Amino acid sequence: MWRKSVQTPTVAVVAVAGLLTLVTTGVVAADSGWEMRVESSVYHDDDQQPLSRSLALFTSDVVWDFLELPDADGTMQLAEIVLHDPLRERNVLVDPRRGVKVEVDKLKLDRLRVSLASWARGADDAVIRWAASSRVAEGIHQEHEDQSTLVLAGPKVRYLVQYEEAAEPEAAQSYQQFADVSLLLKALVHPGGLPPFPRMAINGRLAAEHAIPKDVRLTIAGDLSLPGVVGEDVLRSEHRTHPRLLSEDRRRISEASARVGEATLVTLEAYANPTAQATAVATEPAVAGSITR
Repeated sequence: MWRKSVQTPTVAVVAVAGLLTLVTTGVVAADSGWEMRVESSVYHDDDQQPLSRSLALFTSDVVWDFLELPDADGTMQLAEIVLHDPLRERNVLVDPRRGVKVEVDKLKLDRLRVSLASWARGADDAVIRWAASSRVAEGIHQEHEDQSTLVLAGPKVRYLVQYEEAAEPEAAQSYQQFADVSLLLKALVHPGGLPPFPRMAINGRLAAEHAIPKDVRLTIAGDLSLPGVVGEDVLRSEHRTHPRLLSEDRRRISEASARVGEATLVTLEAYANPTAQATAVATEPAVAGSITR
């Protein structure tokens, strides 16, 4: 999961990306003329080779998210496509390499959020209990030297978040709603790491500032008892936002819509475990034409 104990690129990087995703809840803008693109990259400390890259395309009331992971020779390859459809309270995850998909509704994510909080509050580890504490938000403060930087320090972890004002009033709220769902989906499909609540608290603060994260640094103490953590580690993510989609983005959305319609619907267990038999489930497949707006 971390630099000194990476077992598989897919599981490791998705978990890392989840740790750096900043989240809160909100309502996606319904204005059909509003759009945005966000390019994100996750790195170990000052490394130049990313652990993962993603492109989130906001169009009307849905978001398309494209995750790229490095293959054996370091070349970035498309590993997952996610359709976030909050008005229909559903999310569709597509593995383009296996040609399978899974649908996750809002109820399942809400239940996951509650169960994670309950488990964390009763954990033996002080860091896990802190992460689920209602007092986490009280620890967020602005860096004195930079009024566009937030800091959240807890036992053995420290977040340093640089942010910028959103270009549109809807942008910050929509981005954070999308990121919230993304984080919970990662926790559901690839569990492990810190609970998401410190990041959610940070984004509550960002929402109040009408802001979107630009650069994030997460410092992890060497003696933190988490799977794969050996020695102090620093993870950083960069987020670059643009208020308009490119023509290439619209082509990607069209292709992704077709992939959603063509992929075989499988159980969550089969989707999360590539070595498991991909057994199709008996339900109606997503209709691509109904989700591209």
